[in-house]
Amino acid sequence: MKIKANHIAVILIGLALVGFILNSQVQHYQGGEIYESANHAYGLLVRGFNVTIIVKTVDGKTIEGNLLSVRGSTISIVVNGTTYTVGGPEATREDIKAKLIRIVYHGKVYLYGVDPMEGKGSEVFSKLLPDQYYSVRYSGKIYIGDGITPIEIGKLKYMADYKTYGSITINHLGPNGAIITANMVPVQYLIKYLGNYTVYTYGLLYVNSDERNLPLKLVEVRGP
Repeated sequence: MKIKANHIAVILIGLALVGFILNSQVQHYQGGEIYESANHAYGLLVRGFNVTIIVKTVDGKTIEGNLLSVRGSTISIVVNGTTYTVGGPEATREDIKAKLIRIVYHGKVYLYGVDPMEGKGSEVFSKLLPDQYYSVRYSGKIYIGDGITPIEIGKLKYMADYKTYGSITINHLGPNGAIITANMVPVQYLIKYLGNYTVYTYGLLYVNSDERNLPLKLVEVRGP
């Protein structure tokens, strides 16, 4: 019985490793293939994947950050809150000269429809976070009450526009509240900056995870 139990344990560990490998994917590019790596990474990002870029520089350093944007052959990543640009091994304007670029992503992207929700921002947006995820982004109209100030809206817009792949459009801002449009904004930002205000919202939710794990209407499942 002990031998069988050990065999079962080995099988379970093996299956777990296989599952991890299937849900975790890594693509390698040489620094000279900067255009190819940039296009591949950006294609994943716009589909809703959380993309990690690992760069081995020409001087032997290893730098890891979250993909922010791509412009031409320049890749922008965020490392501990600071944005850096990555170019090829002969780059002159970018911050980092890459010898090797690894693009890391996981799972699939589950696109859900979000019906109208109203309440305290912290409670409303927390309902959109599943137990397991790599990233959760929200696109939709958000009506905000309680006299939110331009400064609070500005902080949210700055984080969405400059520290992640996403954007905030301010449609209206008055003494009693505001109307904004979120485009693939991390839900954590909405909780942080709109958590103390009353909100009414509806839209689409992009969840990058290993499986479907929210009781919302599933609109689409996206692979790499």
